[in-house]
Amino acid sequence: MDTPKKIAASLLITRVSFVLLLIVISINLWLQSQPSVIYFIVLTPLIIFIPGIITGTVRTLIWLGFVLLVYFASAVYGVSKPQPQVFDIAELLLTVILFCSSMYYARIRQLS
Repeated sequence: MDTPKKIAASLLITRVSFVLLLIVISINLWLQSQPSVIYFIVLTPLIIFIPGIITGTVRTLIWLGFVLLVYFASAVYGVSKPQPQVFDIAELLLTVILFCSSMYYARIRQLS
């Protein structure tokens, strides 16, 4: 697989997993009957990255990796409960996929 295809594939995976992560977090908060202020607090750090993800800016995706650490810790806490929900597991998987794909994209773009 040549470099432009790797770049396109990793950016597509990053975008899809980002949208799915936003949806899963929103559904998870809704199932927990959280107030709208919590939606704002939880989703705003991710929403800030939307313009950079759309354009494929390397710096934005690197910073996204740092922010995802907080969501990863929250997802691990959700999965470690006695009876984790399906959305907790999905949040953990999507966080890992998003982190790996965004870092792969940033690395490939820096090398090319």
